[in-house]
Amino acid sequence: MLLRRVLPLALALAATASVGCEEEDAQTADDAFLKNVEKTGGKSQKWIYEGWLPKLEQTSVFVSLKAHTLRASGLLPAGFEGQLPFYARTKQEADGRTRVTVVYPVATGAIDPSTGKAPAGPGHYSKLYAVPFTPTTEKAAWGGFPFMKYHATRGLAFHGPITSTRNADTGDWEWSLKRGPVSHGCQRMQGEHVVELAHILGMDMSAPRSSSDTKQLPVSVDVSNEWDTYEGKFVDVDYPALAGVKRPTTNVDLFATWDSRNLPQVVCAYDKNRALDGQHCANVGPIKQDLATGEMLVVADTSPWIGTPCDSDAECGFTADGEAGHCLKDGGDGFCTVPCEGYCSDKDGHASTFCAKTSDGGTCMAKAAPENEGCASIPGTSAETRERFVGSSGAASKVATVCSF
Repeated sequence: MLLRRVLPLALALAATASVGCEEEDAQTADDAFLKNVEKTGGKSQKWIYEGWLPKLEQTSVFVSLKAHTLRASGLLPAGFEGQLPFYARTKQEADGRTRVTVVYPVATGAIDPSTGKAPAGPGHYSKLYAVPFTPTTEKAAWGGFPFMKYHATRGLAFHGPITSTRNADTGDWEWSLKRGPVSHGCQRMQGEHVVELAHILGMDMSAPRSSSDTKQLPVSVDVSNEWDTYEGKFVDVDYPALAGVKRPTTNVDLFATWDSRNLPQVVCAYDKNRALDGQHCANVGPIKQDLATGEMLVVADTSPWIGTPCDSDAECGFTADGEAGHCLKDGGDGFCTVPCEGYCSDKDGHASTFCAKTSDGGTCMAKAAPENEGCASIPGTSAETRERFVGSSGAASKVATVCSF
């Protein structure tokens, strides 16, 4: 929650953070991440970690400003016998210890048009100045997420996503990372990722923390303008990126990642009415992915539906709301759709849909979603904000981010 007073160190960290980490306007989108209740008058939430990764030892962090990745590594505690999540890599050291490596997507500094350069702080750093709970201020939407500063004078840090998106169906605002050159120099992270990172680097996030629970973490941090490498291959992470991200295309080791949309039991907002018993996050939402294997528990439907790529009407053999599917073409690309007024039908295993306003009236379009890799798997389309075509339906006015030509 927002504090009535801010202790000196937390205030100093937030003040220097504003040098490189200010807020951007929110946009509209679809699927749920962690909810941003601040947009509807709520206070900054405290976040709880109940994932499988423990606090690691002899930790290090490597940031690639080029690929927009953060690789965190450390040794498992001696005697650790727990299970590890699917996205954690392990390697036996010469002394028998087990080293764990995870990779997260990040945002970096936006390019200044006047100089052609982005604010950044490449170099080596030996510690992090960490605050586990950073409430939103007038300077930025910190969201209550951890803030870990590595550049003491410029305030460059690892922190939450700053940006949030609005779910067109529920009206909820949800924290969501834009992986690209969009910040003022900091490395923004998905909210659940920065909570996990703080935990494995030495901040106990299994209970609610306050801004006064500051800590210096002895972490080796390297920030580079070049691609990162891991065992002879270039590092990337399986998370959509903006056009300005220069991801490696050859000799690539693509690390798996996760989000609260599929694994809500790993990180959640603290609820004072629920016990802190290791099951605090157990019932906050449906679990859609196996934490041990990464296998999706909700299987995608491969039959054609709204948003399915197509070359002809024959490939859109379905009916939705009494309308036969047809192939909407733009040059050599196309996707299946039906006309609409107000609403479109959804189908399990496919991205949610939206009745978008076009020059022809209403056209059902798939929302940008994991099922279509943020529109990347629908050739020729990109994620665009569109108004709803209401027509004679009586539906409320809304906007959504859809895959459109």
